[in-house]
Amino acid sequence: MAVDRVSLKRATPEASPGATVRGLYTPAMLAELLGVPVAAIRRWHRTGALQAVQNVQRLPYFDFAEAAIARRLAQLYHAGCSLRTIDRKLVELKRIKPGVTRPLADPAIVVEGRRLFLRRGDDLAEPGGQLLLEFEPPCDAESDEASHVIPFAGSTHRATNIGAGSSFGPAATIDQLTERLLQEAQDWEDEGHLDRAAEAYRTVLMAGGARADVSFALADVLYRAGDLSAARERYFATLELDEEFVEARASLGCVLAEMGELELAAATFQGALDDYPNFVDVHFHLAHVLERLGRSSEAAVHFEAFLDLAPESAWADAARERLAAMSETTV
Repeated sequence: MAVDRVSLKRATPEASPGATVRGLYTPAMLAELLGVPVAAIRRWHRTGALQAVQNVQRLPYFDFAEAAIARRLAQLYHAGCSLRTIDRKLVELKRIKPGVTRPLADPAIVVEGRRLFLRRGDDLAEPGGQLLLEFEPPCDAESDEASHVIPFAGSTHRATNIGAGSSFGPAATIDQLTERLLQEAQDWEDEGHLDRAAEAYRTVLMAGGARADVSFALADVLYRAGDLSAARERYFATLELDEEFVEARASLGCVLAEMGELELAAATFQGALDDYPNFVDVHFHLAHVLERLGRSSEAAVHFEAFLDLAPESAWADAARERLAAMSETTV
Protein backbone atom coordinates (compact mmCIF):
# COMPACT_ATOMS: atom_id res chain seq x y z
CA MET A 1 0.00 0.00 0.00
CA ALA A 2 1.35 3.43 -0.91
CA VAL A 3 2.11 5.86 1.90
CA ASP A 4 0.84 9.39 1.35
CA ARG A 5 3.43 12.15 1.60
CA VAL A 6 1.22 14.20 3.87
CA SER A 7 0.10 11.48 6.26
CA LEU A 8 3.56 10.82 7.64
CA LYS A 9 4.19 14.49 8.24
CA ARG A 10 0.90 14.89 10.07
CA ALA A 11 1.86 11.98 12.31
CA THR A 12 4.85 14.00 13.58
CA PRO A 13 4.19 16.80 16.08
CA GLU A 14 4.04 20.17 14.34
CA ALA A 15 6.39 22.71 15.89
CA SER A 16 5.96 26.46 15.84
CA PRO A 17 7.97 28.52 13.31
CA GLY A 18 10.15 29.71 16.18
CA ALA A 19 11.07 26.18 17.31
CA THR A 20 14.70 25.45 18.08
CA VAL A 21 16.34 23.53 15.24
CA ARG A 22 20.02 23.76 16.22
CA GLY A 23 21.76 20.47 15.59
CA LEU A 24 18.88 19.16 13.44
CA TYR A 25 18.90 18.35 9.73
CA THR A 26 16.47 19.31 7.00
CA PRO A 27 16.06 16.84 4.10
CA ALA A 28 18.38 18.92 1.91
CA MET A 29 21.06 19.14 4.60
CA LEU A 30 20.90 15.42 5.30
CA ALA A 31 21.06 14.61 1.58
CA GLU A 32 24.13 16.81 1.17
CA LEU A 33 25.79 15.23 4.19
CA LEU A 34 25.26 11.68 2.91
CA GLY A 35 25.70 12.29 -0.82
CA VAL A 36 22.23 11.01 -1.77
CA PRO A 37 19.39 12.71 -3.66
CA VAL A 38 17.01 14.69 -1.48
CA ALA A 39 14.29 12.51 -3.05
CA ALA A 40 15.83 9.55 -1.19
CA ILE A 41 15.57 11.33 2.16
CA ARG A 42 11.96 12.26 1.43
CA ARG A 43 11.14 8.68 0.45
CA TRP A 44 12.72 7.23 3.60
CA HIS A 45 10.77 9.75 5.64
CA ARG A 46 7.56 8.97 3.75
CA THR A 47 7.89 5.22 4.32
CA GLY A 48 8.83 5.59 7.99
CA ALA A 49 12.43 4.42 7.68
CA LEU A 50 13.32 7.90 8.96
CA GLN A 51 11.20 9.70 11.52
CA ALA A 52 11.22 13.47 11.86
CA VAL A 53 11.61 14.76 15.41
CA GLN A 54 9.51 17.76 14.44
CA ASN A 55 7.80 19.42 11.50
CA VAL A 56 7.59 23.12 10.86
CA GLN A 57 5.06 24.07 8.17
CA ARG A 58 5.47 20.70 6.39
CA LEU A 59 9.30 20.82 6.68
CA PRO A 60 10.63 17.76 8.57
CA TYR A 61 13.70 17.92 10.80
CA PHE A 62 15.86 14.93 11.78
CA ASP A 63 18.17 14.57 14.76
CA PHE A 64 21.54 12.85 15.09
CA ALA A 65 20.00 9.44 15.78
CA GLU A 66 17.95 9.64 12.58
CA ALA A 67 21.03 10.81 10.69
CA ALA A 68 22.80 7.64 11.83
CA ILE A 69 19.97 5.53 10.41
CA ALA A 70 20.05 7.58 7.21
CA ARG A 71 23.78 6.88 6.94
CA ARG A 72 23.08 3.13 6.93
CA LEU A 73 20.43 3.57 4.26
CA ALA A 74 22.87 5.68 2.26
CA GLN A 75 25.45 2.88 2.49
CA LEU A 76 22.99 0.55 0.78
CA TYR A 77 22.17 3.18 -1.82
CA HIS A 78 25.84 3.78 -2.62
CA ALA A 79 26.39 0.03 -2.84
CA GLY A 80 24.01 0.02 -5.80
CA CYS A 81 20.63 -0.74 -4.21
CA SER A 82 17.59 0.97 -5.68
CA LEU A 83 15.36 2.87 -3.29
CA ARG A 84 12.44 0.57 -4.05
CA THR A 85 14.55 -2.50 -3.29
CA ILE A 86 15.70 -0.99 0.01
CA ASP A 87 12.05 -0.44 0.94
CA ARG A 88 11.19 -4.04 0.11
CA LYS A 89 14.07 -5.52 2.03
CA LEU A 90 13.41 -3.39 5.10
CA VAL A 91 9.88 -4.81 5.12
CA GLU A 92 11.41 -8.28 4.90
CA LEU A 93 13.77 -7.50 7.77
CA LYS A 94 10.84 -6.40 9.95
CA ARG A 95 9.12 -9.70 9.17
CA ILE A 96 12.22 -11.63 10.23
CA LYS A 97 12.56 -9.53 13.41
CA PRO A 98 8.93 -8.83 14.35
CA GLY A 99 9.78 -7.50 17.79
CA VAL A 100 11.90 -4.67 16.39
CA THR A 101 9.91 -1.81 14.88
CA ARG A 102 12.91 -0.04 13.35
CA PRO A 103 15.68 -2.58 12.73
CA LEU A 104 18.22 -0.10 11.35
CA ALA A 105 18.13 1.78 14.65
CA ASP A 106 19.55 -1.36 16.31
CA PRO A 107 23.36 -0.99 16.62
CA ALA A 108 23.65 -4.79 16.29
CA ILE A 109 22.57 -4.52 12.64
CA VAL A 110 25.62 -4.17 10.40
CA VAL A 111 25.52 -3.00 6.78
CA GLU A 112 28.09 -4.65 4.54
CA GLY A 113 27.78 -3.74 0.89
CA ARG A 114 24.29 -4.83 -0.21
CA ARG A 115 23.76 -7.08 2.80
CA LEU A 116 22.68 -6.88 6.42
CA PHE A 117 24.10 -8.86 9.32
CA LEU A 118 23.52 -9.17 13.05
CA ARG A 119 26.56 -8.58 15.25
CA ARG A 120 26.88 -11.05 18.10
CA GLY A 121 29.97 -10.28 20.09
CA ASP A 122 32.89 -10.45 17.67
CA ASP A 123 30.95 -12.45 15.10
CA LEU A 124 28.41 -11.65 12.43
CA ALA A 125 25.23 -13.60 11.78
CA GLU A 126 22.51 -13.28 9.19
CA PRO A 127 19.16 -11.98 10.53
CA GLY A 128 17.85 -15.57 10.55
CA GLY A 129 20.54 -16.49 13.04
CA GLN A 130 23.14 -18.45 11.05
CA LEU A 131 26.67 -17.46 11.97
CA LEU A 132 28.73 -15.79 9.25
CA LEU A 133 32.42 -15.00 9.20
CA GLU A 134 33.46 -11.40 8.79
CA PHE A 135 35.63 -11.48 5.67
CA GLU A 136 35.50 -10.40 2.04
CA PRO A 137 34.46 -13.34 -0.17
CA PRO A 138 36.07 -13.93 -3.55
CA CYS A 139 34.02 -12.74 -6.53
CA ASP A 140 32.88 -16.23 -7.51
CA ALA A 141 31.65 -16.87 -3.96
CA GLU A 142 29.44 -13.79 -3.89
CA SER A 143 26.46 -15.48 -5.49
CA ASP A 144 26.70 -18.47 -3.14
CA GLU A 145 26.78 -16.29 -0.04
CA ALA A 146 23.88 -14.21 -1.32
CA SER A 147 21.52 -17.09 -0.53
CA HIS A 148 22.49 -16.98 3.16
CA VAL A 149 21.87 -13.27 3.74
CA ILE A 150 19.30 -10.66 2.80
CA PRO A 151 20.48 -9.53 -0.66
CA PHE A 152 19.90 -5.98 -1.82
CA ALA A 153 19.83 -6.59 -5.55
CA GLY A 154 18.91 -3.98 -8.13
CA SER A 155 15.23 -3.45 -8.85
CA THR A 156 13.45 -5.05 -11.75
CA HIS A 157 11.90 -2.88 -14.43
CA ARG A 158 8.19 -2.30 -13.94
CA ALA A 159 5.82 -3.09 -16.78
CA THR A 160 2.88 -1.14 -15.35
CA ASN A 161 1.39 1.39 -17.76
CA ILE A 162 0.71 4.61 -15.89
CA GLY A 163 -1.15 6.28 -18.73
CA ALA A 164 -4.79 6.32 -19.72
CA GLY A 165 -4.79 2.62 -20.61
CA SER A 166 -3.37 1.52 -17.28
CA SER A 167 -3.68 -2.06 -16.11
CA PHE A 168 -5.07 -1.17 -12.69
CA GLY A 169 -8.36 -2.85 -13.56
CA PRO A 170 -11.87 -1.58 -14.20
CA ALA A 171 -12.98 -2.10 -10.59
CA ALA A 172 -10.42 0.33 -9.17
CA THR A 173 -11.91 3.42 -7.52
CA ILE A 174 -10.56 6.89 -8.18
CA ASP A 175 -8.87 6.90 -4.75
CA GLN A 176 -7.24 3.53 -5.42
CA LEU A 177 -6.13 4.61 -8.86
CA THR A 178 -4.73 7.86 -7.49
CA GLU A 179 -2.87 6.01 -4.74
CA ARG A 180 -1.29 3.55 -7.16
CA LEU A 181 -0.42 6.28 -9.64
CA LEU A 182 1.24 8.23 -6.85
CA GLN A 183 3.32 5.19 -5.92
CA GLU A 184 4.28 4.73 -9.57
CA ALA A 185 5.28 8.39 -9.80
CA GLN A 186 7.42 8.14 -6.69
CA ASP A 187 9.11 4.98 -7.96
CA TRP A 188 9.85 6.50 -11.36
CA GLU A 189 11.27 9.57 -9.65
CA ASP A 190 13.44 7.58 -7.27
CA GLU A 191 14.82 5.54 -10.18
CA GLY A 192 15.67 8.68 -12.15
CA HIS A 193 13.00 8.38 -14.86
CA LEU A 194 11.96 11.99 -14.44
CA ASP A 195 9.85 12.32 -17.58
CA ARG A 196 7.72 9.32 -16.59
CA ALA A 197 7.50 10.57 -13.02
CA ALA A 198 6.27 13.96 -14.23
CA GLU A 199 3.65 12.27 -16.41
CA ALA A 200 2.45 10.20 -13.48
CA TYR A 201 2.29 13.17 -11.07
CA ARG A 202 0.26 15.12 -13.65
CA THR A 203 -2.09 12.15 -13.96
CA VAL A 204 -2.48 12.08 -10.17
CA LEU A 205 -3.46 15.75 -10.20
CA MET A 206 -5.97 15.17 -12.98
CA ALA A 207 -7.46 12.10 -11.31
CA GLY A 208 -7.50 13.25 -7.70
CA GLY A 209 -7.71 17.02 -7.96
CA ALA A 210 -5.32 19.74 -6.83
CA ARG A 211 -3.02 18.76 -3.95
CA ALA A 212 -0.17 20.85 -2.63
CA ASP A 213 2.07 17.86 -1.87
CA VAL A 214 1.66 16.37 -5.37
CA SER A 215 2.13 19.74 -7.04
CA PHE A 216 5.34 20.18 -5.02
CA ALA A 217 6.55 16.71 -6.04
CA LEU A 218 5.89 17.51 -9.69
CA ALA A 219 7.75 20.81 -9.35
CA ASP A 220 10.73 19.01 -7.83
CA VAL A 221 10.82 16.50 -10.69
CA LEU A 222 10.69 19.29 -13.27
CA TYR A 223 13.45 21.14 -11.40
CA ARG A 224 15.66 18.04 -11.37
CA ALA A 225 14.97 17.57 -15.09
CA GLY A 226 16.22 21.10 -15.79
CA ASP A 227 12.85 22.50 -16.88
CA LEU A 228 13.14 25.61 -14.73
CA SER A 229 10.21 27.54 -16.22
CA ALA A 230 7.79 24.66 -15.67
CA ALA A 231 9.18 24.05 -12.17
CA ARG A 232 8.71 27.71 -11.29
CA GLU A 233 5.06 27.60 -12.31
CA ARG A 234 4.44 24.43 -10.33
CA TYR A 235 6.04 25.90 -7.21
CA PHE A 236 3.77 28.93 -7.63
CA ALA A 237 0.80 26.57 -7.95
CA THR A 238 1.86 24.75 -4.77
CA LEU A 239 1.95 28.02 -2.83
CA GLU A 240 -1.46 28.98 -4.17
CA LEU A 241 -2.78 25.75 -2.65
CA ASP A 242 -0.84 26.14 0.61
CA GLU A 243 0.84 29.49 1.20
CA GLU A 244 2.56 28.14 4.34
CA PHE A 245 4.42 25.40 2.42
CA VAL A 246 7.82 26.90 3.24
CA GLU A 247 9.85 24.20 1.49
CA ALA A 248 8.06 25.04 -1.77
CA ARG A 249 8.84 28.73 -1.24
CA ALA A 250 12.50 27.91 -0.64
CA SER A 251 12.66 25.74 -3.77
CA LEU A 252 11.02 28.51 -5.78
CA GLY A 253 13.78 30.84 -4.60
CA CYS A 254 16.42 28.37 -5.79
CA VAL A 255 14.76 28.14 -9.23
CA LEU A 256 14.58 31.93 -9.54
CA ALA A 257 18.25 32.21 -8.56
CA GLU A 258 19.26 29.68 -11.21
CA MET A 259 17.24 31.61 -13.78
CA GLY A 260 19.19 34.76 -12.90
CA GLU A 261 16.19 36.52 -11.35
CA LEU A 262 18.20 37.43 -8.26
CA GLU A 263 16.01 40.20 -6.85
CA LEU A 264 12.94 37.95 -7.05
CA ALA A 265 14.91 35.09 -5.53
CA ALA A 266 16.04 37.26 -2.62
CA ALA A 267 12.47 38.43 -2.03
CA THR A 268 11.20 34.85 -2.15
CA PHE A 269 13.81 33.64 0.33
CA GLN A 270 13.04 36.58 2.60
CA GLY A 271 9.36 35.68 2.43
CA ALA A 272 10.21 32.15 3.57
CA LEU A 273 12.18 33.57 6.51
CA ASP A 274 9.31 35.89 7.38
CA ASP A 275 7.13 32.79 7.76
CA TYR A 276 9.83 30.68 9.39
CA PRO A 277 12.88 32.62 10.73
CA ASN A 278 14.87 29.47 11.59
CA PHE A 279 14.73 27.85 8.14
CA VAL A 280 18.40 26.88 8.00
CA ASP A 281 18.68 26.16 4.27
CA VAL A 282 17.11 29.49 3.33
CA HIS A 283 19.66 31.51 5.30
CA PHE A 284 22.40 29.79 3.31
CA HIS A 285 20.76 30.28 -0.10
CA LEU A 286 19.73 33.87 0.61
CA ALA A 287 23.28 34.72 1.67
CA HIS A 288 24.61 33.49 -1.67
CA VAL A 289 22.01 35.47 -3.63
CA LEU A 290 22.72 38.65 -1.65
CA GLU A 291 26.43 38.20 -2.25
CA ARG A 292 25.78 37.89 -6.01
CA LEU A 293 23.77 41.12 -5.79
CA GLY A 294 26.73 42.88 -4.18
CA ARG A 295 25.01 43.17 -0.80
CA SER A 296 27.83 41.57 1.16
CA SER A 297 27.00 42.99 4.57
CA GLU A 298 23.48 41.54 4.38
CA ALA A 299 24.87 38.26 3.06
CA ALA A 300 27.22 38.02 6.04
CA VAL A 301 24.27 38.30 8.43
CA HIS A 302 22.61 35.28 6.86
CA PHE A 303 25.81 33.22 6.65
CA GLU A 304 26.27 33.88 10.38
CA ALA A 305 22.66 32.95 11.10
CA PHE A 306 23.15 29.73 9.16
CA LEU A 307 26.30 28.84 11.11
CA ASP A 308 24.55 29.60 14.38
CA LEU A 309 21.76 27.17 13.50
CA ALA A 310 23.84 24.46 11.78
CA PRO A 311 27.53 24.71 12.74
CA GLU A 312 28.16 21.06 11.84
CA SER A 313 26.33 21.11 8.50
CA ALA A 314 27.95 19.85 5.31
CA TRP A 315 27.61 23.45 4.09
CA ALA A 316 29.25 25.01 7.16
CA ASP A 317 32.78 25.11 5.74
CA ALA A 318 31.53 26.85 2.59
CA ALA A 319 29.74 29.45 4.72
CA ARG A 320 32.87 30.07 6.77
CA GLU A 321 34.94 30.45 3.61
CA ARG A 322 32.54 33.03 2.21
CA LEU A 323 32.55 34.97 5.47
CA ALA A 324 36.35 34.94 5.52
CA ALA A 325 36.51 36.13 1.90
CA MET A 326 34.04 38.94 2.57
CA SER A 327 36.00 39.95 5.67
CA GLU A 328 39.20 40.23 3.59
CA THR A 329 37.56 42.44 0.98
CA THR A 330 36.35 44.89 3.63
CA VAL A 331 39.74 45.28 5.29
